[in-house]
Amino acid sequence: MTIEIPMRFESEPLLWSVDGVYTEAECRDFIDLVERSSPALATNNPLYRDQDRVIRDDPEAAGELFRRLRPHLPARIGPLRLVGLNERLRMYRYRAGQRFEPHMDHWYRPRENQVTLHTVLVYFNDDFEGGETRFREQLEQTIRPRRGMAAIFQHKVRHEGCPVRRGVKYAMRSDVIYEAPEPVLTAGG
Repeated sequence: MTIEIPMRFESEPLLWSVDGVYTEAECRDFIDLVERSSPALATNNPLYRDQDRVIRDDPEAAGELFRRLRPHLPARIGPLRLVGLNERLRMYRYRAGQRFEPHMDHWYRPRENQVTLHTVLVYFNDDFEGGETRFREQLEQTIRPRRGMAAIFQHKVRHEGCPVRRGVKYAMRSDVIYEAPEPVLTAGG
């Protein structure tokens, strides 16, 4: 028997934010890490996204972020229980003119009975113009990044990273993992 996961959970919020997830000094440390890591242009579809990216598998950083966000995450969604964050952290650098076209994030299944349901997008700075995260269709909302803030939203909500007009935007993405008592089957993908 498998548990089918719907495209969206209508009983859960589509989007919320948490301020002060990281301090100013911690955000600077992440920015330094991105710059030291020589971010490369995301090349899998440059017409659709053209930010610079560093991918880092970091169980310690993911565990600490989870500890800070856990009080703000649904402990259960139906038969699924909250277990952690994806250890694969995607760190982004958007320079002037760079953007991420409208898209929806996708599920990841760390194990056959686990699935990611929410995206966590952490902003490391706010000293730039543009670069908002805009949500469309299911909800009309624009998030203006604030240093140390996390935006959390269901994967199947269409959103975009608006072009940075001036300066450089730094952010990091992870995913919230839930576990089922049985194998998981995702609807629509």
